[in-house]
This record gives sequence, C-alpha cells and structure tokens, in this order.
Amino acid sequence: MTIEPDSIDSRPESLDEATAPPILVVEDDPAFSKLMQKRLVAQGYEVLLARDGMEGLEFCRRHHPDLVLSDWMMPKMNGVDLCEEIRKTKGLENTYIILISSKADTGERVRGFDAGADDYLVKNCDPEELQARIRVGLRVRELQRELERQARVDDLTGLWNRAYFYERLSEEIPRALRFGKPLTIAMIDLDGFKGVNDTYGHLAGDGALRFAAELLTTHCRAVDIVGRYGGDEFVIAFVETEPQTAVLVMERIRQEIADAPFQWEGETARFGLSFGMADLGPDRSTPDLLLRAADDALYEMKRDA
Repeated sequence: MTIEPDSIDSRPESLDEATAPPILVVEDDPAFSKLMQKRLVAQGYEVLLARDGMEGLEFCRRHHPDLVLSDWMMPKMNGVDLCEEIRKTKGLENTYIILISSKADTGERVRGFDAGADDYLVKNCDPEELQARIRVGLRVRELQRELERQARVDDLTGLWNRAYFYERLSEEIPRALRFGKPLTIAMIDLDGFKGVNDTYGHLAGDGALRFAAELLTTHCRAVDIVGRYGGDEFVIAFVETEPQTAVLVMERIRQEIADAPFQWEGETARFGLSFGMADLGPDRSTPDLLLRAADDALYEMKRDA
C-alpha cells in the first residue's frame, strides 16, 4: 500500500498502533522515488513518499515511521540535516534511518553516521541488499519497541506500571483542562489480600492480583488508563468521565468480586475491594494533587468501613 503526499490523513502519534508503522521514503527524484516505492510495496510494506527533507520531517512527526530511507542531496533540507532533526525530536529518537547517496566515500559515510544515521547505502546498490538492510532496521525497531513495552508494563498483572501511569496522567490532565472534559481517578486497594497470601501462599496472592487486574480491565473502556500502583493497590484514570459514573463502575466491580470470588486450587479465596475517587478541579490540577486526593478518599473509605 502506498500513501501519496496529497492523500495522507492524520493519525494518532503513538507507538501502540494496531498496524505496523509505515516506511518513509524521502527523495526529490520522482523516478527514483517511484522505483523505491515499487520495490517496497512488492515486499508488502506500507509506504509514505516525501519530496524533500522538510516534508519528510513533517511526515515523521505525523506518522512515526519505523524506518526512513532518505536521499542525501535534496532541496530545502538535505538528508544529514533531516537525520539531526529526527534525532532531537521527542518521540522520534529511535527511528531507524538509512541514508542513500550516489557517493560512497568514507568521509561522507562518517558524516552521515555522526548526524544520526543508522545505515548508509549507495543508490545503485543491489535490491536484495536494500531489502536485507530494511529487514535489519525493522528487526531493531521491533526489539526497541518490546523494550519500551517492558519498561511501561507491570510484569505480574500486565497493567501499566506506576511510572507509565503517571506519565499518561500527566498528558491527560492538560488535555482535559484544555477541552473542558472531566477526568476521574480511582485509587483501589484489595481488602483481605494479606489473608490470601497467608492462607494459600504467595502464588495464590499473585493469582489474586491477576484476577483483580483482569476484572478492572474488563469493566473499563480502552480509553481509560488502568495501572498497578504498587503491592495490592491499583489506579484507574477514567477519561472524560464524571465521578458519579466512575463510582458506578467501581461498585459493579466490587459486586462481581463478591458474587464470583477468586478461586485457588478448588478453594474460594475471598478478598474485597475499597476505592477512593477524585476528579479534576482547581485544587486538583496536577498528577500529584489528583492522586493524593484519591488516596485520601481511599483512606477515608477504609477507615469508615
């Protein structure tokens, strides 16, 4: 599939796309650009075409390609300058860049690598070599993406970890304030979790945490942010949701835990759930303030139970 410059639609700038990001070809020679396009499409790649470095940089910012194939000599912005701009743009730092030039001298290659290129090819290179270099680049990006995922995800439950939840919340708060949308936080604690550990062992405790995590994600929407805060504490950011609606969701989860409790090796290992809610407001307009308010509400709920 090829996307021409005039037909590109904006897409969310995210590494979590359902489909693989495209390959971007930045080339001012229409004939060579079409040749590269034909070769890549024949291999099943989605392709973006940019006519110069400035347009290539804009496409990178909008579409986050995994791999960029860039000509060296171009109007407006050459390939070396494009490399440097990509490397200093937040969210694009790991883009794999292959510079393509009609020259093959060592000095030029070194200059390209110093600017941030990952690889270097001459324009008359063998098509099979080009494909091999692309496969290497995409393999590197896939490994990087997996490392990025591991850095964001709690290994035990598969939920977002505390650090990444905080990062996402830091992005959602300004967006909610800018557009006047509600945002509600639920701080969650498992009641009786220690008893599960003490009675059935830590493997059962791990199972109980996974059980709770699955319940939380099942009852939340894809846009909501569900994380493990630490130990047996969880946290949810209900995006564009008023507190009263978020409370109804949490009550349904509490009821489901009571009606269909956690089972471990044929035995019922009961535990409950407490939660505290806080919504965005003038005195709760930062992640720290919002989380603290939800935590205080959780403490009040547990104290009054």
